[in-house]
Amino acid sequence: MAMLKFLQLLLLTAGVESAVVKHRLIGGKPCGNNERLHQVWVLQVTHSEKSFCGGTLIDKKWVLTAGHCYKSVIGSVEVWAGVHPNRAYQKFNIQAGDIHIFDKTKNTGDIMLLKLPGPVSGITPAQLPDSSCQTPVNGEQLQIAGHGSTVNQTGPADLNQPLQCLDLKVTVCPTPINNYFCGEGLPNNPPAYTCGGDSGGGWLKKRTGTTGVIYGVHKASHIQYRQISLSTSVCAPPIRKWINDIMTNH
Repeated sequence: MAMLKFLQLLLLTAGVESAVVKHRLIGGKPCGNNERLHQVWVLQVTHSEKSFCGGTLIDKKWVLTAGHCYKSVIGSVEVWAGVHPNRAYQKFNIQAGDIHIFDKTKNTGDIMLLKLPGPVSGITPAQLPDSSCQTPVNGEQLQIAGHGSTVNQTGPADLNQPLQCLDLKVTVCPTPINNYFCGEGLPNNPPAYTCGGDSGGGWLKKRTGTTGVIYGVHKASHIQYRQISLSTSVCAPPIRKWINDIMTNH
């Protein structure tokens, strides 16, 4: 009951729009009931604000999300699992020593690992690609998901709406950056935009018989080219090695 009251307060203070309006992710659609069960919410609560990101369970005790989702050493960090489809919430408070950021400048990757104090129950994590994987190439199709606004690219996250899924194809980044890659909407589909609150979500390849393999972590839409989205590559060699080292040694 206390958890539900906190969530309701969070929705009110975040200025979330009413679910009375019929929403879709900008260019996307509600995720299926068997998709994205490993999606989580990453919340940081400080004295001045509550920030929200998505994330992906890649192990019963590990979440992969964006580094910029950790804004301050002051305040608490929470992970909420079980957010889709039935909202059977499992809440975890993350200790400071269990927050691992690859590059605090974000210049070479905007990615973070969070270790949960205990394992999630009843949720199959997404799969990591093998250590020799390659960053997806132009034309490959991936899926992202999030609770960002479905009507306004600069609007707040909308936690009332169902989790939204969006298919993208990998494309050339307008400004290439080491350890990042870009995606855009599929041909002949509505324009595809990501919004505030979508940060930290996984870019996944869906495979038959699996929960999907994570190849990227969503950073944002490109500042100058709003229909192009930017992701940190899980397969970039320094990042893939970092993930292995952190999960092995902590």
